[in-house]
Amino acid sequence: MTLLGVGLGTLFGWLAIRGIDWAEVRRSLADFSPLLLAGAISALLASSYLRALRWRLLWTDVRVSALRLFWIENAALGLNNITPIRAMDEPLEFGILTLKDRLPGGTVIATMMMCRVQDLAFTILFILIALISLPPVRQFSLAIVPTALFFVGWLAVLLNLGRLVRRFPRLRRIPGVLSFEQAVNALWARKRRMAMVFLATVSYWLMLAPVGVLVAHGLAIDMPFHQIMVTVLGAIFFSTAVPGLPGAVGTFEFAMMSLMGLWGIDKQTALTFAIIVHTVLFLTPTAFTFVVLPWEGVTSIGRLNSLVERWRQAQLDKGTNTEP
Repeated sequence: MTLLGVGLGTLFGWLAIRGIDWAEVRRSLADFSPLLLAGAISALLASSYLRALRWRLLWTDVRVSALRLFWIENAALGLNNITPIRAMDEPLEFGILTLKDRLPGGTVIATMMMCRVQDLAFTILFILIALISLPPVRQFSLAIVPTALFFVGWLAVLLNLGRLVRRFPRLRRIPGVLSFEQAVNALWARKRRMAMVFLATVSYWLMLAPVGVLVAHGLAIDMPFHQIMVTVLGAIFFSTAVPGLPGAVGTFEFAMMSLMGLWGIDKQTALTFAIIVHTVLFLTPTAFTFVVLPWEGVTSIGRLNSLVERWRQAQLDKGTNTEP
């Protein structure tokens, strides 16, 4: 999978930069307003805090602050950006919250799994609305539809794990299956709270659009809000769904430039826009990683591996009763 990611990331990156006038790109980057860059970072941090509040709403019986979750979640996302395998965020979050905060492992797993369900639901809904309301987007149906079907498939599996496990008992042997099942069954029953959580999910995703609005303003790009929103979120969904290089380098730029081409934006301007937005979205949480992990005592590969092993053991525990 790593080799596939390197190959695809390199291919998409080459497709994005071929024929680019780099002198124009460098001028645009150098002239970009630091104040607008700070504003874009602030918008991202506001979105990140809303995401932490969303996670906090899922903790019904345990006290944990949204600010604490904000720090840990950003550090975990940043770690994913700099590692070849995008599967380090959950083990890191689980390890810190169970070892440092002494929180019950079953609750940690349940809340994280429900966050994934909510994100998948929003992604599917957003893609559907974009395809219906924006005819130009339909020309990418060959890429969008399989991605949407992939998300639909995952969501269907998560919401029906109980039935699948009962029908195919051997699935119980797969690490994490019972954790997913219990997470969905326990939290999905709280209908009113789930509605609040989904509202928070929609809010934090849509709060990413102002990042693109501020960058577009700094580059004198004339695009309405809804087009910028589709461009930013569409690039995020594509680059996180497709295997690629660490930090989605190349893949993100390709997706964003392809979408901006729908609105008639030239390649140089589109690439500049993609580079700045990419920098804000991916380097900001990465900065958290280098601050939070040493603060939490994760100062070596060995320590990180111990958190991963703790996560795997928790998934293997059939009852998910991994009290620290």
